[in-house]
Amino acid sequence: MAPKLGLALGTGGARGWCHIGVLRALDEMGVTPDIIAGSSMGAVVGAAYAGGALDALEDWARALTPRRVWQLIDMRLTGGGLVGGTSIRHMLTEIGLDKQIEDLGLPFTAVAADLATGREIWLQKGPLVAATRASVAIPGVLSPVCIDGHWLIDGGVVNPVPVSPLLAARARVVIAVNPNAATAGQFWRPGEDWPGLPDMSDIFGQVADKLPDPLSRIWQAGPGDDAAKSPSPPSYTALINATIDMMSDQIRRARLAADAPHVLISARLGDMNIMQFHRASEAIAEGYRVTMAQADWIETLLSGQ
Repeated sequence: MAPKLGLALGTGGARGWCHIGVLRALDEMGVTPDIIAGSSMGAVVGAAYAGGALDALEDWARALTPRRVWQLIDMRLTGGGLVGGTSIRHMLTEIGLDKQIEDLGLPFTAVAADLATGREIWLQKGPLVAATRASVAIPGVLSPVCIDGHWLIDGGVVNPVPVSPLLAARARVVIAVNPNAATAGQFWRPGEDWPGLPDMSDIFGQVADKLPDPLSRIWQAGPGDDAAKSPSPPSYTALINATIDMMSDQIRRARLAADAPHVLISARLGDMNIMQFHRASEAIAEGYRVTMAQADWIETLLSGQ
């Protein structure tokens, strides 16, 4: 029998904590997804829900502080990313997700991208932790993950709001969640900073410590006279945030036009950086708010199925 309700949880970095609020609102309405697909942070929250660990993930997320976020970063210069991602694996294991995807309480798909071919990969069996970690492998930030001989990266590169796996499973109603709805074409503003984030110089200092002395001196060198007279460039965090938002926005528009959901829940978290994981409570509250705003429509759709 085809699943009645499919839930697509999209990318968004820290904004993706809103998915927890979405699921809390659906539960309050008495609405239970029959199948879930997630990309990047959507895969993290989707895996926790399908694996019966949503409470544990929410507790962990709400307890994060800026200092704790940076303590979770394991710097490295090999492996295709600045961050190895070991702490992510440990967290997923500690909250009880050391399971096989096929043994979960409901069908789950983690979406990733094959680095060699650019193909969209649907991870629907095998270790849940590895599949989820692959789906969150933001290019240039988190190192890719090798599964079955294929190097996989963040699912948002190919499918930021993964409706297609649900349509392929013949879900009769599809609810999609977009955590990145409030960019309004403005991805960065000159002089923009992100309050609440630690000084990135600490991170760059860690990188410099791993470089040979000549490269370390170049890495840490200040701007020349001409550069010093120029407007201040965007910070590393702002650059990564804006680039990912631009890429995701273009791909998401194209994919949602081709694979339109029955309900699109759009969280308005434009003032939140993708790296501000310590702001989970705000994102969760927004996810709950925007879902409850569509409660009547969701209940009407489901009552006719």
